[in-house]
Amino acid sequence: MQNLSPTQREILLALTDLYNRQKRMIKSKEVADIIGKDEGTVRNIILSLKVLGLVESKPGPNGGYMPTLKAYEIINNPTLTPILDKLNLYKGMIETDIKVENIEIIDITNPTANRVLLKVEGDLRKLKVGDPVRLGPTPYSRLVIEGLILHLDENSKEVVVDVKRMISIPKEKVRNLISKRLIALKPETSLREASMIFYKEAIRGAPVINQEEKVVGILTTADIIKAFFEGNYDAKVSDYMKTNVISINENEDVLDAIRKMIIYNVGRLLVIDSNSKAVGIVTRTDILRSIAGLEGLWTV
Repeated sequence: MQNLSPTQREILLALTDLYNRQKRMIKSKEVADIIGKDEGTVRNIILSLKVLGLVESKPGPNGGYMPTLKAYEIINNPTLTPILDKLNLYKGMIETDIKVENIEIIDITNPTANRVLLKVEGDLRKLKVGDPVRLGPTPYSRLVIEGLILHLDENSKEVVVDVKRMISIPKEKVRNLISKRLIALKPETSLREASMIFYKEAIRGAPVINQEEKVVGILTTADIIKAFFEGNYDAKVSDYMKTNVISINENEDVLDAIRKMIIYNVGRLLVIDSNSKAVGIVTRTDILRSIAGLEGLWTV
């Protein structure tokens, strides 16, 4: 539990101990009474633990809080299950070589003091107070954090960030994000016909499949616009399709889809099944519709 603050550790341990003994949802007041802290403070810290995926909650008279499996993993194996691996810190839209080693969430539910403390390695002279920064998604808690730098300490290698947005990306299989049935084109189809298909189906891209039902490319509206701009109105799909098709298995996680889109700078991925057969396309829009607030991931 070395990546949690002392208060977070104390409250998580108390909550887990109470839950193990009572075998029911635990109230924040019960935790506060055990550790001798103000209930409001305890509730705020528990909510920060919930964001990290360490606590679950249930509303209502019989509701309360309980630790998750992740919490037990951290408690039982504190050196083997760190919350955070080293991540690159982004300054605005630019990826820096500054590595984030640890995150401590401070007063996450207080709108006047919504901050995180970052332990980093690298040259902090490249940053200044007021710079917009972003990090994540973290590999364990799947957090994306964006904000403005409040304080820099070169000696202790610490950065305090005023958080403007914090998102936890849920686990979701790619196949559950496909919003439309698969529309495929043939290599010999004319771009005029392809543009009509795009308009009718309200799509902006489609895979290109040959007679053997193998994917040989992908065509987007940008490719059609390029062809028409060049005056090639009678061109075929095969003339302007991209043959380097970036695909993802339908059983992979949405986080893998996000990473691929960022790495390859594409707005859509071909979704394939275990037999490498195309089953659909997942787009940035599909992901943004399913997880609110992720637009900032594509500003780099």
